[in-house]
Amino acid sequence: MQTLDERAFYQSILPGLKAERLPSSIMFELTYGCNFRCVHCYNPTHRARPEELSTKEACRILDDVAGLGVLSVTFTGGELFTRPDVLEVLEHAKRAGLLVDVFTNASLVTDEIVARLDDLGIRDFGVSIYGATEAAFETVTGRPGSHRRFLHGLTALAKGAANVRVRMPLMTLNVHEAEDAKRFVEGMGFVFDFCLEIEPGQNGDLSPLQYRLEPRDQIEAQRRLRPEALATAPFAQPSHPHDFIACSCGKERFAITPYGEMNLCVSFPIPRYNLRTGTVKDGWRVLQDTVRDAKPNDHDACPSCDLKSFCQQGRADAWLETGDMSVCLPTFKELAARWKAEAVRGPAI
Repeated sequence: MQTLDERAFYQSILPGLKAERLPSSIMFELTYGCNFRCVHCYNPTHRARPEELSTKEACRILDDVAGLGVLSVTFTGGELFTRPDVLEVLEHAKRAGLLVDVFTNASLVTDEIVARLDDLGIRDFGVSIYGATEAAFETVTGRPGSHRRFLHGLTALAKGAANVRVRMPLMTLNVHEAEDAKRFVEGMGFVFDFCLEIEPGQNGDLSPLQYRLEPRDQIEAQRRLRPEALATAPFAQPSHPHDFIACSCGKERFAITPYGEMNLCVSFPIPRYNLRTGTVKDGWRVLQDTVRDAKPNDHDACPSCDLKSFCQQGRADAWLETGDMSVCLPTFKELAARWKAEAVRGPAI
């Protein structure tokens, strides 16, 4: 009899979920509480408020998620390890039959926590790194001592059985240390990754955008860290290219906030369906309707734009910055023009 591990099993049944228009994965923000105060973060509060889900409520929602047929859940925050019951919730998710991934800043991870997570069979971790030096790291996090605690947690993870991917959000405050961070991470035996997306706060705060790299600097960062991307498309193609909302939000995945609100995505916090009073199954229908009913307005220039195939702007980007999904954002348009120029230039010989 053939035996499949969790990930292989996931891949084997994914086509069936897509055919039935069911979600395969979710992001679950367990708390907005965080011990960092990162200048670029979209977290609306950085504090755990009394209205966050109780342990019982979170576990009941996870049962509902599994009952819908969802395969995997990524737990994040805030910083999820600020939540005292986090291991209880993770254990419940595993018992419900869900594949569990964890995203953390690692600063509260200890040898004991790693041992518990190994026992639970949690294998995939995403960890954020904000700089190669203490100075840059703590300029971003706003917390003295955060770099030391991060290193301690990362060292603990290195002793466990987890697959760890360390991702660096590149911004004006740390891009100069990207190569050093990459060497450090890979020297520890982890996979290094980076992202260039800096988004407004979920509460409409635009101040994080002041740290976003200019388009020319984003291209240069790609050239230094991932030169092979310059020879091909530097971004994933839309999951549903003929739909107005072309990403997989509300079609293959969704997100849940610490308050039990079910949304298209962490970065697309609508329609805020209340899972305290409704079910995940009914919420999924509401999300599908939200995507289906979204329509372009007169501001939508995408169909006739010659930069369309190079553009990385999503409907959530426009909505977060302007409240209008159809608006073309100048930063993304300039970036698309630069990617087109790179494609025309072709790879260096």
